[in-house]
Amino acid sequence: MFETAIAQLRFAASVVFAVPFDLRALDRLVEGILDTQREFGAIGPDGAELLAGPELDEEARRDIQLRRFRTQAGHAARETDYYRRQFDTLGIDPAQLKYEDIARLPVTSKEAVRGDPEAFVRRGSRPAFRTTTTGTTGKPTSVYFTAREIQATALLAAITFLQSGQIGPEDIVQISTSARATLGNTCFSQACQRIGAVWYQTGLVEPAHALALISEEHHLPCKKSRASFLNTYASYLGELVECGLAGGYRPADFGLERISVGGEIVTAGLKDRCQKLFGPVEFVQSYAMTETWPFGATRCAEGHLHFEPSQGLMEVLEPNTSESARPGQMGTIVATPFAPYREASVVLRYDTEDVVQSIAGPLTCNLKHWPATSDIQGKLRLSVHGPDGWIYPRQIREALEGVEEVPLPARCGFWAVPGGVIVEVLVRQANAVL
Repeated sequence: MFETAIAQLRFAASVVFAVPFDLRALDRLVEGILDTQREFGAIGPDGAELLAGPELDEEARRDIQLRRFRTQAGHAARETDYYRRQFDTLGIDPAQLKYEDIARLPVTSKEAVRGDPEAFVRRGSRPAFRTTTTGTTGKPTSVYFTAREIQATALLAAITFLQSGQIGPEDIVQISTSARATLGNTCFSQACQRIGAVWYQTGLVEPAHALALISEEHHLPCKKSRASFLNTYASYLGELVECGLAGGYRPADFGLERISVGGEIVTAGLKDRCQKLFGPVEFVQSYAMTETWPFGATRCAEGHLHFEPSQGLMEVLEPNTSESARPGQMGTIVATPFAPYREASVVLRYDTEDVVQSIAGPLTCNLKHWPATSDIQGKLRLSVHGPDGWIYPRQIREALEGVEEVPLPARCGFWAVPGGVIVEVLVRQANAVL
């Protein structure tokens, strides 16, 4: 009977990668996984690998990505004001694009999307949801989605959580993210709800209140006794660690098993100090942003960011030349989400400004068949050029957050001066030695 269940998962995997999405088929897939887990327990690696999609060699990957890029470029050229003007100026027919022609298209800047977000919305689409970015200090960037996109993304997230064992029906999930993060909050909470987990949103309340909620005991039928999954940001997690340890909390006061932490740089020092409060929790890390949602990356155990190739095209471009970064070089991620995603807003070759290192293969990790980069090093505009090369925000934060004298999250600034780089950081005592 287990073989039958695996066969059903094999069929279901083909549904996940079908174009366009069949929402009813995706919903049946979620229910099928839940039924399988109720009868047989966790899916295990066989089922998880099936749902992760096929392994593709370089030629097959390029073929799939070219066909899907052409499809998305065709939508953009015919149905959006921004890209219609661009393709007309370049004299390029999207249907005739070759893989090497993709590099001829100019990258799309944050300023362009932020300045006129509706120029990227497809004519004939049915936008139902406008979301904005939360990480900007000035005017936020707006992106539009259809109701179908949100439903599909929530169902796909539910499938991912179930097949990876990250969230199950027995879990209690605390969402400690900004109330302005409407896209992530909506899709994540809908995924939890479809799985059958209990979820609640606290927002970014005072850390003492959030800790009281995490440690609270529950007596719900078929649920865990305490919050078992926390979704938050690195900076807020640092505040929880500081407040919790100062307040006398220890691992026995909590039931957390996993912490999903993203949207910011997550350092080894933060994770080490976090375990003093919550115990040996598993950290779930990924990479995503509103403008390219839901195309993003999964972080493997070896610390690479892997991009599923059927969902979008990931390029790493050297900032000074806009050419592909060679293995070992630093560059910024340029991303194109493919159809069937982005039924409303379309972006092609969107420059995220997030710096990574290009990685040479062959890789040996569990996601070795997906394109990969290093961890995010920070925004290019927040990096400085010192006498020995570029200094990125991750380097500074990694050095500081592993030091007990520096309270979490590290509050710091750094800038180049003749002959070096100055780092200014808040410490516990004025005479602290770092």
